[in-house]
Amino acid sequence: MRGTNGFNEYWANRIFNEYVKLRQSSDKVFVTYGDLAEMIGRQGEHRLLGAPLDLVRAICEKEKLPDFATVVIDQKSLKSGEMKPSPKALEKYGSWPGLRAEQARVLAFDWNTVEVE
Repeated sequence: MRGTNGFNEYWANRIFNEYVKLRQSSDKVFVTYGDLAEMIGRQGEHRLLGAPLDLVRAICEKEKLPDFATVVIDQKSLKSGEMKPSPKALEKYGSWPGLRAEQARVLAFDWNTVEVE
């Protein structure tokens, strides 16, 4: 059996590939945790995406890509129009202006330049 880190790396790579494919095929930017869980075949398991999303942040940083974990939000935030990501994302960018700047980078980036599996 694979260790937890290998398990999380697998799901981080799935999340990365599915989000990039989404951006390459649509104008959708913000996704809910539920949408994301469904996209990777883990419907109903959205509460388990925290650790893989932390690894997604590391992948984006390593590849010098915008941190799209900043645009993964909860359903309530989407409905209210606030578009708030996890507290960890806010903590990483230190302030709302820093976080919103990173979300803007995700929005403006040409995801067609990224190769996925």
